[in-house]
This record gives sequence, C-alpha cells and structure tokens, in this order.
Amino acid sequence: MMNKIPVILISGFLGSGKTTLLLRLLAHTRQIPLRAAVLMNEMGEYDVDAAIISEEMPDVAVEGLLEGCICCSKRSELAGVLHTLLSQEPDVIFIETTGVANPEQVLEELRSPLLANRLYLVHSISVVDAELFHEYNSRFTADKQLVRTLHGQLRAADFIVVNKTDAASRREVAKVIKSIRKHNDTAKLQTATYSQVDLGPLLELVLASASAAAKPVQATQSSSAQAQPIGATAMSSTATAKEIGRTVSISTSTAFKVISAPSHTHDSHQSDSFSRLESLTLHQYSPQPLEKQRLEHFLTGLGSSLLRAKGYCMLSQEGTMLLQFSGNQFEWQPTALPVSQGYVTLIGEQLDKSSITDQWEQCFV
Repeated sequence: MMNKIPVILISGFLGSGKTTLLLRLLAHTRQIPLRAAVLMNEMGEYDVDAAIISEEMPDVAVEGLLEGCICCSKRSELAGVLHTLLSQEPDVIFIETTGVANPEQVLEELRSPLLANRLYLVHSISVVDAELFHEYNSRFTADKQLVRTLHGQLRAADFIVVNKTDAASRREVAKVIKSIRKHNDTAKLQTATYSQVDLGPLLELVLASASAAAKPVQATQSSSAQAQPIGATAMSSTATAKEIGRTVSISTSTAFKVISAPSHTHDSHQSDSFSRLESLTLHQYSPQPLEKQRLEHFLTGLGSSLLRAKGYCMLSQEGTMLLQFSGNQFEWQPTALPVSQGYVTLIGEQLDKSSITDQWEQCFV
C-alpha cells in the first residue's frame, strides 16, 4: 500500500497573513530539506501568491484553483488537483484556502474515499488578524454564512496564529484571545508579527513521515481529518521569499476590461444564507502607467466595501510593483519579473462594479 502524504491546511480571513506563514514554512522545509508541494486557492482571476512561490522556489510544485473556493464552487476539483500534486511525490502538501473558505468543509473532502487512502492531516492552522478580528466579527453579524465561516476557521484549527499584534494594543490582543477560546479552547496558540512563529513543531510529524517513507504505513497514522498533537520543540526560520509576479498577457481591443467572479455562495439552495463577498479584477490595458498616489486614493476611496486588494501595477515612477492592501494599509514591493499588463484584484462586500469601473478608468485620464 502507498505511503500516505501529510497535509498542512492553512486558513484565515482576508489579509490575515496566511501566505506569509506559508512562505516561512516553505523556506524551512527547504532547509531541512523536505520536498514540498502547494495548493493555492484564490477568489480572484489570477493567483498572485502562487506566482511568488513559483518564481522564488521553482522546485516546489504549485497548483492553483482560481475564481472560486475549494469549500464550495471548487470543491469538486480539489481531489483532482491534489492527485496531480501527489504525482510529484512530495514529502508534504500545504493547502492555503481563500480568506472566505470554511476549512471544516475542506476537511470533509480530505476524508473522502478519493483522498483518505493517499493523504492524512497533520495540522490545521488558522491565522487571525489581531487588529481587525473583532471589527470583522461585528461587521458581518448579519451574514450568517460568513459568521459560520469565521468561526469554522477557529473550530477546525489545532494551531492558531494571532498575527499582526504590532498593530493592536495588548488589551485588544487579550480580548481577541479570549474570544478565540470561546470557539476553540484546545488549539495551541501563538501571538506573532509577520507570521513569525515556531515552525519546528509544525513539521515534526512531517519529518517522521518522511523518515519512514520506505516503510509500510504505520497504524498510528490517522486517515481522518482530525488534527494531531503538536510537539514542544521549536525551531524558527527567518528566511523569506522575494515577491515576484507572473506575466499577464491578454489581447483586447478595448482600453479597459473588468472580469468579475460571482459572489461567494456556499449553498446555492439557501438564498437567504450566503456571503456577499465577491471579487473583481481590474486590468491595466492603457499604455499610460498609473500614478501610485492616484491608485492609493482610488482604493481608499472605495471605503469599507473594499476589504482586500492585490496585484501587479505598472507605475509611472516606480516601475512594476506588487501591491498588497488590507486593513487600509498599503504594502508595495518591487518585482523582478516583467509584467506585460498590470492588474489589481479587489475583494469586498457588495462591490458596486459599475461605479468602480468608472473610477478605475478615471485613474488613467
């Protein structure tokens, strides 16, 4: 019988720091060394994070599921993508979900007959934004599906990272931890900035699996999706990946084009229980570069409806830059990979697409 491959699932709401944690884990597996594979799931049209990983770590097999969520609209494709990664014979598979995915439903899929005999879960990690945790929980109270998702991200975890503590007061961090413990009082919890946590314990079972790869599958390796205990020994890694994007080439006769994904719906049969979050991709088809200040003004002007933005922008003075926007904070990083046409993916609540499109076009006037 084939050896089962360990899986580490990473979930967390938009902009919480999931990809930063994944990059740290990948850098650490490289040092050990272990062969890692990654499944990235994005609501948007392009997978910015997968491009970063592929450029910095070409030896890491990366597969993406875009414009949907693996806990609902892309759930039927999950098994096929994981079997593609399994064909690369990795020592570990990392799965990073979208910010609005409920990992409880992903875990159900991992227990299915198509996957249970090839994979087993070693950790389910949830990353929480300390600064925005209570704001988001309060804001989305009326969206029952999204509330279930936010709580599900906590319930399904055996390791919780309370991230971005540098942006929150000690009192607020303590309140966040207290709220988390109401949903999960058994998971190991660490506070962090920039997702800097002890990585060694998260990979102990992966190391054990890799060292026993030539042996028959041990009876102690669980085929269920229940998280396994985390060890006590820690080893940290400060290695990070440079932010590199993929080339985008789309032919069109118009100056601007907007491609949108449908709103995130977990159950199409329950029209009164759905998340109003949706994605919108804006393309930079004009040959005129963007002005950085003008783009920032455009994004902040969208107000509270915009929760997350990321993409590659061709700027008039700075050149091509990677944009990350979350919690009203901008992060710009240069990219070494030529991007033929810039784009920005927006994720928000009930986005007024017509108005946003008009405002986007005005950025080039």
